[in-house]
Amino acid sequence: MPKGFAIIISAPSGTGKTTICNSLRESIPDLKFTISHTTRKIREGEVDGVDYIFISKNEFKNKIKNNDFLEWAQVHDNYYGTSLESADTTINKGYDTLLEIDIQGVKSLRKMNYQGTYIIIFPPSIKELEVRLRKRGSDSEEKILQRVETGKKEIKKYKMYDYIVTNHVVEDTVNNLISIMQAEKFKVQHYLPNSPDIKLLLKDEVD
Repeated sequence: MPKGFAIIISAPSGTGKTTICNSLRESIPDLKFTISHTTRKIREGEVDGVDYIFISKNEFKNKIKNNDFLEWAQVHDNYYGTSLESADTTINKGYDTLLEIDIQGVKSLRKMNYQGTYIIIFPPSIKELEVRLRKRGSDSEEKILQRVETGKKEIKKYKMYDYIVTNHVVEDTVNNLISIMQAEKFKVQHYLPNSPDIKLLLKDEVD
């Protein structure tokens, strides 16, 4: 069975990443999703085990000790991590798997040469990013300004990614992501010949 491939998506807080990823999953029913663990407080409208797996800092630190995470990072006062078992299991079963990972986590994955398609979502502007953070109504003024400054630093890390998609309208952003995923399937490294004679021909290829 051919392996699936990982789609790694990052975005500054307030860009609309969660909404985008939820819409992408609705558009591609076979797309699997790795639910991240976090120590931050659950927000209104979020569901434990659906949006994130919410755990205590002690639980998170124990998982670090047990090497349960593919990657993890501390963002502001909270921890975020991606389950190693969850990601590898679905990919090995042949499913394309969506990973929501922050910029620090992507840096770790790149260091370990983790194979996947890396996409960063940009806001239309820094001003619009601040507007969206305020509309959430979940953070203090101090926290909003802190997130904006962090977002500026994260945007500067764009060279770690393969693609940049600016989120003007969620529907357009999702369609752009689907186009990227479709194109990735035609890359040489993902090609698996169905024809026995072509398979033999490629196997015998000499550089």
